[in-house]
Amino acid sequence: MYALWFEALLTEVSPGSRVIEVGAGPALFARHARRCRPDLAWVATDLAPAPGNDVVADAHVLPFRDGSADAVVGLDVLHHLARPRAFFAEAARVLRPGGRLALVEPWVTPLSFAVYRFFHQEDCARPADPWEPFAAAGGKDLFDGNAAIPRAIVRAAGAEEWRRMALSPPRLDLLNGFAYVLTLGFRERSLLPMRALPAALWVDRALAPLAPLAAMRARLVWRREGGGKTA
Repeated sequence: MYALWFEALLTEVSPGSRVIEVGAGPALFARHARRCRPDLAWVATDLAPAPGNDVVADAHVLPFRDGSADAVVGLDVLHHLARPRAFFAEAARVLRPGGRLALVEPWVTPLSFAVYRFFHQEDCARPADPWEPFAAAGGKDLFDGNAAIPRAIVRAAGAEEWRRMALSPPRLDLLNGFAYVLTLGFRERSLLPMRALPAALWVDRALAPLAPLAAMRARLVWRREGGGKTA
């Protein structure tokens, strides 16, 4: 199931690119990318050490040179970050002009809100300040998350604010996830037998026009602008 979202991100990465993955977790994306896209120079990073990752790094303070990457990618990372603005500034700094930041994140729709709010271990409440989303709680633990953060940031930030961070406004692609809901996420049990997966994915594609009401995830893509310093 996650391979679909891995591929949604890999389509944003040009052949031969130098790629920094943030929030790599158990290195599932890194293993997929190295198997399917051996042309890429892939560096998997996460704040917590894990087998298969290359660098222990805080996404707010990336240990890479300015302009050293063609792409920065991440799956389910933005909604865990305590200081999203610092992350965007760092992503812009390490990207070359024209490079892309591509993320797949939870997205709040009428259907997904019910799932994230009542059947998911993470929060799904609109933060008072999307740039300091955990401040009201007095901080956060490593795995705390809030599915409402990505949508809140996109709604709050205008083109000029992104431009000050040397990024274009994001391109947004909504992704249905009926099949994902049936898997029950990272749990031992699943309501979706493997043999039924093709049919469930067909339903996701067929109901694409309903994504504004039912999408579970969104692909967000920013382009690094110019060559000047970030704000």
